[in-house]
Amino acid sequence: MKNKGEICSIALASTFLVFVFLILISVAASAAQVTKIGTGYDPAVYDNKVVWTNGVVIHLYDLTNGTDTTFSSAGASSPDIYDNKLVWRDESSGTPRLAVYDIPTATKSYITQNVDQFSKPAIYGNRIVWSADDNVYLWDISTSTQTKIGNGSNPDIYDTKVVYYSYSEDPEADITIRMYDIDTQEKITVTSYGDPNTPRIWGTNVIWSDVYNHQGYIEMYNTSTKKTIDVTQPLGTDPDGNEYGASTGTHIAIQNDKIAYNKCVDDYEGKPGVYVYNISTGQSTLIYEYPEEVYTTPEVYNNTVVWGMDKNYVDGMVGNDIYLYSLAA
Repeated sequence: MKNKGEICSIALASTFLVFVFLILISVAASAAQVTKIGTGYDPAVYDNKVVWTNGVVIHLYDLTNGTDTTFSSAGASSPDIYDNKLVWRDESSGTPRLAVYDIPTATKSYITQNVDQFSKPAIYGNRIVWSADDNVYLWDISTSTQTKIGNGSNPDIYDTKVVYYSYSEDPEADITIRMYDIDTQEKITVTSYGDPNTPRIWGTNVIWSDVYNHQGYIEMYNTSTKKTIDVTQPLGTDPDGNEYGASTGTHIAIQNDKIAYNKCVDDYEGKPGVYVYNISTGQSTLIYEYPEEVYTTPEVYNNTVVWGMDKNYVDGMVGNDIYLYSLAA
């Protein structure tokens, strides 16, 4: 389901612009402390491991020794990783299902009920969440039990909390970000302002994209202080009367004190590229710059930021690469 203002015109992301982008990355990688680690889509990172897929192969890259382990999984997309477990959507059988892979034992199992072609799993500990047909589900690996926990989509999980987008659960609001407590089974509305979507959670912080205007901007709610702040700039007007802001909502990620995101236009707020926002200081840092209308998928864990080209915005992309940036370097 696409929301108003969520997507820039794909026509703007022309073949020539993508070609220029790839050349710039190739030339500037060493100077910018950026390392190409593979080719594919949908990178995710946990500790010293990065996982991604090229559609027919799952890659598991070890940051410690620089090795790339691969295994076949046709129809693979949207991988996620926590500790020694991987999960991704698998359509190799012709029917969507979720594959769960245990790294130490190299064993694979499947979740087959209530999975559709839009299901994107997220994992934390022994729990996996995803959505299908506007319902949110929870799978407990330790007990092999599945539970429907809400009506919505785009869920994320941290410890015993699940956040997701919903347009039908709160009778007082049309569009909301909801949070579910696994222990108490209680739900609260985190926000119903604007057009909130794609929530992510870590610790006491919940972030989401408000996509009411253009490509959206990032907001954050703290469950302890009950306060909401703008992480990036909503749509505004600069001193010259030009519109700016609302260009950072296409892909967002949070871990500990850091938020990673993609900015796709050059305006008063800053240059296009991959950014990391420090929650403690309230400052955003551009870690890699590229041309306008380029969409990437940054993810962050500790001092590691990874990203690839966002295939939702560029069709027919060939040679899409996965990059890594070390904040420690």
